[in-house]
Amino acid sequence: MGFLRIRRNLDIVEFSDSETEAYLRKTILATHLDEIETKGKNHYFKCLKNNAILTVNSHTFTIITAKIINKN
Repeated sequence: MGFLRIRRNLDIVEFSDSETEAYLRKTILATHLDEIETKGKNHYFKCLKNNAILTVNSHTFTIITAKIINKN
Protein backbone atom coordinates (compact mmCIF):
# COMPACT_ATOMS: atom_id res chain seq x y z
CA MET A 1 0.00 0.00 0.00
CA GLY A 2 2.81 2.44 0.86
CA PHE A 3 4.67 1.87 -2.41
CA LEU A 4 1.51 2.59 -4.40
CA ARG A 5 0.96 5.92 -2.64
CA ILE A 6 4.63 6.92 -2.94
CA ARG A 7 4.76 6.02 -6.65
CA ARG A 8 1.57 7.99 -7.32
CA ASN A 9 2.80 11.03 -5.35
CA LEU A 10 6.18 11.06 -7.11
CA ASP A 11 4.68 10.28 -10.53
CA ILE A 12 6.79 7.13 -10.96
CA VAL A 13 3.85 4.74 -11.35
CA GLU A 14 5.70 2.58 -13.89
CA PHE A 15 8.34 1.55 -11.30
CA SER A 16 8.29 -1.85 -9.60
CA ASP A 17 8.64 -2.15 -5.82
CA SER A 18 12.38 -2.81 -6.10
CA GLU A 19 12.87 0.09 -8.53
CA THR A 20 10.90 2.36 -6.19
CA GLU A 21 13.04 1.30 -3.25
CA ALA A 22 16.22 1.98 -5.21
CA TYR A 23 14.89 5.38 -6.30
CA LEU A 24 14.04 6.33 -2.71
CA ARG A 25 17.45 5.17 -1.51
CA LYS A 26 19.17 7.28 -4.19
CA THR A 27 16.98 10.26 -3.27
CA ILE A 28 17.95 10.02 0.41
CA LEU A 29 21.64 9.65 -0.42
CA ALA A 30 21.51 12.57 -2.87
CA THR A 31 20.04 14.92 -0.26
CA HIS A 32 22.58 17.35 1.18
CA LEU A 33 22.77 17.54 4.97
CA ASP A 34 21.65 21.16 4.98
CA GLU A 35 18.47 20.11 3.13
CA ILE A 36 17.36 17.73 5.90
CA GLU A 37 14.96 19.29 8.36
CA THR A 38 13.71 17.73 11.59
CA LYS A 39 10.32 18.72 12.97
CA GLY A 40 8.93 16.78 15.90
CA LYS A 41 9.18 13.07 15.17
CA ASN A 42 9.85 13.39 11.43
CA HIS A 43 12.82 14.14 9.18
CA TYR A 44 12.14 15.88 5.87
CA PHE A 45 14.59 15.10 3.08
CA LYS A 46 14.33 17.80 0.42
CA CYS A 47 16.21 16.52 -2.62
CA LEU A 48 16.41 19.16 -5.32
CA LYS A 49 18.20 16.78 -7.68
CA ASN A 50 15.21 14.39 -7.76
CA ASN A 51 12.64 17.14 -7.16
CA ALA A 52 11.20 15.30 -4.14
CA ILE A 53 10.53 15.67 -0.44
CA LEU A 54 10.53 12.48 1.61
CA THR A 55 9.02 12.37 5.09
CA VAL A 56 10.85 9.85 7.29
CA ASN A 57 9.89 8.84 10.84
CA SER A 58 12.82 9.69 13.11
CA HIS A 59 12.28 6.69 15.41
CA THR A 60 11.66 3.86 12.93
CA PHE A 61 13.41 5.40 9.89
CA THR A 62 10.51 4.38 7.64
CA ILE A 63 9.34 6.58 4.79
CA ILE A 64 5.90 7.89 5.64
CA THR A 65 5.16 9.76 2.44
CA ALA A 66 6.75 11.53 -0.49
CA LYS A 67 5.80 14.39 -2.74
CA ILE A 68 7.07 16.34 -5.71
CA ILE A 69 8.52 19.77 -4.89
CA ASN A 70 7.48 21.51 -8.12
CA LYS A 71 5.09 20.09 -10.69
CA ASN A 72 6.19 21.35 -14.10
